[in-house]
Amino acid sequence: MFQPFVQIALLAAASAAPATTTSSATALVSAPIQDATAPAAPKWTGNVSAGLVMTDGNSEMRQANASADATLKREKDQITLGFLWVYAENANNATNDWELTDRRTFGRGKYDYFFAEKTYAYGMLTAENDFLQTIALRWNAGAGLGHQFVDTATWKFALEAGMSYIDTDYKFGTDTDDVTVRIATNTTHVPSETWSFNHLLELYPSVEDTEDVYGRSQFSADAKLSANMIMSLKWIMDYDNTPFTGAERVDNRYLLSVGWKF
Repeated sequence: MFQPFVQIALLAAASAAPATTTSSATALVSAPIQDATAPAAPKWTGNVSAGLVMTDGNSEMRQANASADATLKREKDQITLGFLWVYAENANNATNDWELTDRRTFGRGKYDYFFAEKTYAYGMLTAENDFLQTIALRWNAGAGLGHQFVDTATWKFALEAGMSYIDTDYKFGTDTDDVTVRIATNTTHVPSETWSFNHLLELYPSVEDTEDVYGRSQFSADAKLSANMIMSLKWIMDYDNTPFTGAERVDNRYLLSVGWKF
């Protein structure tokens, strides 16, 4: 009596099974394939820091500094940006007026294109003003070649050579413009997870006047305080063999700051 109903049920189950299998197979084929080995997209790395020093009483002084550095490194090229701001003033005990003693703003942009594994062409542009050297505006545009002789996790060393055009507007006196050679070295040492050291040295001898030489050295020591927080000590030296009348050839700045690494 129940045999016809059993046969009908078996036929229905058999006819439904292939449809389910086909639907599941279609879903698997149409699902997007995730590539676990795909490289991560390049991202900006660098740090931002700031420092402040104040005194009150027999001597009144206010000093502040801020800096930022960022790098975007890709397979064939690299972009580097930098910014520095320094400000200082002291109170005149006789007049109780604040007198400016130092002010400097500096910005840098640089592009490197690697046409070989360790050899690259670069283009750069910097702009700055400097109270100590009575510079209202100095801008520097240049291009050249560089080579990374060492590029490991603990040591990096690169040498660059090229040409630059430097235009300087002084607050007082005669403005200057020079075509110069540029020779630069960039050294980085990371001895541990806590400490890292970097030294950038640039020399600009003029091709028009052999006695006219400009140079800049920046040494930084960074200590890691936490996963992202750092303490930074910078020593910046500016050298001008033919400074403005009455100005010194060498200016040194020592900056202590606390910042954030990204």
